[in-house]
Amino acid sequence: VMQSTWTAFLSEGKEQEAALAEASEHLQKLEEVLRGKKFFSGDNIGYLDIALGWLANLIRVFEEICSLKVVDYERFPLLCAWLKEFSDTPAIKDCWPPRDKLIPKFIALRQLHHTKSSST
Repeated sequence: VMQSTWTAFLSEGKEQEAALAEASEHLQKLEEVLRGKKFFSGDNIGYLDIALGWLANLIRVFEEICSLKVVDYERFPLLCAWLKEFSDTPAIKDCWPPRDKLIPKFIALRQLHHTKSSST
């Protein structure tokens, strides 16, 4: 999930479309794993939730910067519920950097990547 999401964030055009399609396939597998559960491990946050926590933190940032939707409620209702539940957990929420600092950081990273790509 991380590689395809990151590629979609950094790319444009057909490369971005291909990366989004791949990300959707991976996200669909996560959706299936969540069936009947609040978190990936059941009723409580577990190892897989922590490992995928970056998704809950950054996916909306990536979507905003790129003006696209990766995780929507119609295709991924369980994943959307998990994103909210995980994000709203105080022990998680209190550790995340402020969103207003993430947006400019990732805009700069994306611009730097595009600058390097166009110069090669």
